[in-house]
Amino acid sequence: MDRTSHTELVRRNVVEVFNATDAELRRELIEAMYHPDAVFYDAEHTATGREAVIDAITALLADSAGLSFSVTVEPAVLGDVARISWALSPPNAPAVVTGQDFAVVKDGTIAELYTFVDQKQPG
Repeated sequence: MDRTSHTELVRRNVVEVFNATDAELRRELIEAMYHPDAVFYDAEHTATGREAVIDAITALLADSAGLSFSVTVEPAVLGDVARISWALSPPNAPAVVTGQDFAVVKDGTIAELYTFVDQKQPG
């Protein structure tokens, strides 16, 4: 897989997976984009296996109704690792949360996703 594919994969993860409001669509996207043995890490949890990743992302998104993710810094790729910066915002308003994802790509899918959340914005 080349750098363009890694870039597209992490960009789609932010824009499509994390913005999917339909649970079935989110599941389909994760099943297509994540390795079966994927591991999702954030400050509070580690989810291992695609089904656990689906549950973890669904739980994270439960508190974000009316908000959407956007890419704030385009992906950078080094070997099989891609980095992307994102923001979570209400429509036409400043971000309430920003962060970065680091994804390890294996077999054209996300094998590991490390999510770093910056300090939440006041408000």
